[in-house]
Amino acid sequence: MGKETKPTQQEIAMGALAGICSGYLFKKVSKYAAATAVVGYLAVQGASQAGYIKINWKKVNDQIEDLKEDLTDEISEIITDEDTLLLENEGRLKATARRAYEAFKQNAATSGSFTAGFALGILFA
Repeated sequence: MGKETKPTQQEIAMGALAGICSGYLFKKVSKYAAATAVVGYLAVQGASQAGYIKINWKKVNDQIEDLKEDLTDEISEIITDEDTLLLENEGRLKATARRAYEAFKQNAATSGSFTAGFALGILFA
């Protein structure tokens, strides 16, 4: 490939700092997103129980059945389409994995410190 150089302390520190910040923000944002979804669900259920909202469950069930049929059709097309089968794309998959490995190998210190920092950010958020 090219000349391999030792990672500097600055690269490792920047990777760790970026990982910590990313992990911290990921955990905080996901908590608020989950809380918002739960509150929204409870509000709709409460309004439905109180009679403010009338849900047409027959229409909901019909739409779910239509979606299930559409998804089943899409999945069966994907499975029968030879171009999308994993075995047909094995060469492309191996090439992608090799490129990912080479990129990680060249930036192993930064990637590793980012991953460790991300885990710490999630842990201490």
